[in-house]
Amino acid sequence: MTVIDYALRPIATPSRRSVSARTRTAALAVVAVAPFVANADAGIVALALPDMQRDLGMSLTAAQWVTNVYVLLVGGFQLLGGRLADIVGRRRLFLSCLVGFVVASAMCGAATAGPWIITGRAFQAVAAALLIPAAMAIMIAMFTDPAERSRAVGIWGTVGGIGAITGTCAGGVVVSQFDWRWGFYVNIPIGVVILVTSLRLVPQDGGDRARGADVPGAACMTGGLLALVYGLVRVAEHGWADPVTIAILAGGVVLLAAFALIQSRTTYPLVPPALVRNRRLVCGAIGVLLVSAATIPVIVVGSLYLQRVHGADALTAGFMLVPVVGMVLLVGPLGAHLLNRLGPRVPYLIGWVAIGGGLLSLTRLAPDSAYFTDILPGLVLVGVGMPFVWINSEVVATSAADERTAGLAAGVVQAAAQIGAAIGLALAMTAANTHADARVSKGADPLSALSEGVGRAFLLAAAMVVPAVLNALVGMRRMNPAESLQ
Repeated sequence: MTVIDYALRPIATPSRRSVSARTRTAALAVVAVAPFVANADAGIVALALPDMQRDLGMSLTAAQWVTNVYVLLVGGFQLLGGRLADIVGRRRLFLSCLVGFVVASAMCGAATAGPWIITGRAFQAVAAALLIPAAMAIMIAMFTDPAERSRAVGIWGTVGGIGAITGTCAGGVVVSQFDWRWGFYVNIPIGVVILVTSLRLVPQDGGDRARGADVPGAACMTGGLLALVYGLVRVAEHGWADPVTIAILAGGVVLLAAFALIQSRTTYPLVPPALVRNRRLVCGAIGVLLVSAATIPVIVVGSLYLQRVHGADALTAGFMLVPVVGMVLLVGPLGAHLLNRLGPRVPYLIGWVAIGGGLLSLTRLAPDSAYFTDILPGLVLVGVGMPFVWINSEVVATSAADERTAGLAAGVVQAAAQIGAAIGLALAMTAANTHADARVSKGADPLSALSEGVGRAFLLAAAMVVPAVLNALVGMRRMNPAESLQ
């Protein structure tokens, strides 16, 4: 029992089975704020980074670690966070990590030196990595009916999209009108409101400590994921031929192989073999990984193009990229509706057609490309396709889970999204920089070379359509509402 649960244990919290539909919806709205805050925080920090570097006297390399340490630790701890939610309890982990995220945000806001803010971001990342799968596990456990769950996942994705938009837009306002520290301090009142509301609305669950904890397996898995994500982050800066990067990636593979070996021999595996063999969970997670790898580079590489080629400042570039995440609000509910009527395969493929078309459109970018005629259509198509693919993939993956395994399914989905983003960014940035450098070395105009490099990055992202279609044929089949979620 956490300090929070102990102090407030007289407060009656209904069990999952006694929760009404209205209360479940209210609880969903509360826990869905977790991805909202995480996405908004990432956007604000990205735009505030130059001011942090100046005020704290950080070098460019050190300043990059304000974002890198967050990506690294969130990617490495997501799967462990999901499993812990099953063992110690979803509500308990959610509340504890929410407090940790608020405290870490206050620490970042009060930072007076570079090491302080990097340490605070590390704590913030670990808290977020455990908080988000715990929140998603609460949602999965509350909504067991397939139709209700698909609508809940749609709401979850929409709220996360709103968070991304808010971070992109509000980040520029906070940085330009106030102070970058308020980008962290704003998490404190939001976190307190979520905490108080969650204590009333989120159902109690006791977890399953009887299963035990596979500590060696958890260490190998988390270490392997950390090494894998860190290696992919280094690829964008040092390329695939860097010996240190190769060694880190190889170490990650070795640790993950050791994790698989431990899982085959332990009494209480961190990831039960039955779920690993479940086609829905695997194919749904692959869908999340692929869509993350294909679309996340649009924001980062697109921002690079708009700022360096078109001379837009960070705030302007952020608003110009809003259609990518803004379309989630418009077509997200439609994606959930089509899922219930047609099953996951058709809307999933529709989404990939839109994403592929948008990315191919963006491969033709040039220094004189006009925003409304040459750039915006591609951004809109990518934004339209994202929720179709993401919502369907998450629903398929989580349909394999019941109340006992909700945390694991959530952790797998969230880890797939983070690893996909790291893979996509590493491939896209390497393609863009390598091609641009090669063209400049041959005497090409730097802006034209960078535009061509960005086009190559988007072409590489569009190649994700091929494995995505194969994934649809294998695992994105229509779900039977009467089928067990075991």
